[in-house]
Amino acid sequence: MNRDGTESEKIILAGDIGATKTNLAVYPMAGQRLSALLEKKYRNAEFASLGEIVADFLARLAETPASCCFGIAGPVTDGRVAMTNRDWVVDVRQLKAEFGFSRVELINDLAATALGTTVLEEDELLTINTGRSQPGGNIGVIAPGTGLGEAFLTSRNDGIRAHASEGGHASFAPRNEQQVALWRYMRQQYEHVSCELVCSGRALPELYGFLRAGGAYDAERLDNELAQADSAVPHIISAALKYGESRSPHYELAGAVVELFLDILAAEAANLALKILAVGGIFIGGGIMPRIVPLFDGARFMDIFCRGVYADLLSAIPLHIIVNPKTALLGAAVRAGWIDQSAISA
Repeated sequence: MNRDGTESEKIILAGDIGATKTNLAVYPMAGQRLSALLEKKYRNAEFASLGEIVADFLARLAETPASCCFGIAGPVTDGRVAMTNRDWVVDVRQLKAEFGFSRVELINDLAATALGTTVLEEDELLTINTGRSQPGGNIGVIAPGTGLGEAFLTSRNDGIRAHASEGGHASFAPRNEQQVALWRYMRQQYEHVSCELVCSGRALPELYGFLRAGGAYDAERLDNELAQADSAVPHIISAALKYGESRSPHYELAGAVVELFLDILAAEAANLALKILAVGGIFIGGGIMPRIVPLFDGARFMDIFCRGVYADLLSAIPLHIIVNPKTALLGAAVRAGWIDQSAISA
């Protein structure tokens, strides 16, 4: 409702709610391109609930959006999410009652990312393989961040449908002897070795430990640096980038960690492409990929991606890295009811 008690149909509210941070933005209902009227990022640790964050954001607006959509980290069941890596429960009914929204929808954050790909511009993507996109073909999204998210889009006469999945928690399938050894290493710690455990932000320290245990790398300096670091993941990535620039043996182990991570990602991206027949393309999202682009070997990635009896089919699938960190937010805005006359036609 507006401040005068009337309902607004002019703006929509979109949110990207992750484990550590929440991004909220309001957009005009219609337009040729999504452009936020107001946007704010919040640290979740400073709030007891999503409702507190929404209340703070709405206090900055002259009118209350009638339509809202939040992409949220976790499976959505009956309009309710118990977040995977944050002790919040978010419920559509509670949000409607608290804020007077006419329409609120919760969707999985990877489904939001998938929808966001439909409105990305060319400069918001790094194309690995141009391929031959089939109009109306299924589109897959795989996103290594804190965890490993997967989702996909299908096209029907009434428009595009986003489908969430928990494919990142499917079983890891080793593709060579090194990865078989990795599976055994991980199996000593975990009853079930999922793809997420070896292909995500949380996986990088595990890959480091596995490769370090093999004794093939000079790890003394890097071990000391990691012991003093606040967080292992950004330091491993930083060290890998240093190795890429200098080829210093002190950072070779970090370079090997990222190479193994990318090899596993290539194979899992191919698995996703085959399972959903992603002839419309595969988009790689998440927070890790844009940071390690200088280390990305496209030829190596494609060699792993294009394998098996459908190697020719896989080689024709367009592959893109998403470099816009707000893709999930854009997807939530699309789902909230943004009206566009041209962008969404796939």
